[in-house]
Amino acid sequence: MRSMIKDESGFTLIEMMIVVAIIAVLTAVAIPKFNESLALTNTTRVQADLQSLDTAIAMYRLQNGKLPNDLSDLDEYIDVDNVEAPSGDIYIDGVLTSNSGDEEYTLTADKQNASFMGKTRADFVRKKTAGSGE
Repeated sequence: MRSMIKDESGFTLIEMMIVVAIIAVLTAVAIPKFNESLALTNTTRVQADLQSLDTAIAMYRLQNGKLPNDLSDLDEYIDVDNVEAPSGDIYIDGVLTSNSGDEEYTLTADKQNASFMGKTRADFVRKKTAGSGE
């Protein structure tokens, strides 16, 4: 009689280890890129929010002949209650900085601009460019 041998097809342990190693390498590359993308998104959002607030400050100054005392004075020009700062990493002066989410938008000491974490819109950049004078 012929012996009955089952055809056991499947993956060997070595093949499975190679697949796991490839996935680990791809993950090691993808996660930092994903985190960098989130930081860039947060930075861009802060820049846009600060630009909107700065525009509202300029409009307030033109219509009232004075600077606002508080961001709440800008309600006529922008929905200040819905302008919330993002939490997570952001770039400040080219340095990746962590924001716990406790920070809020405020006015600068001279009340001419909006600020976040004590910085104005120009400070939220990924990298300083050569020849920018900074």
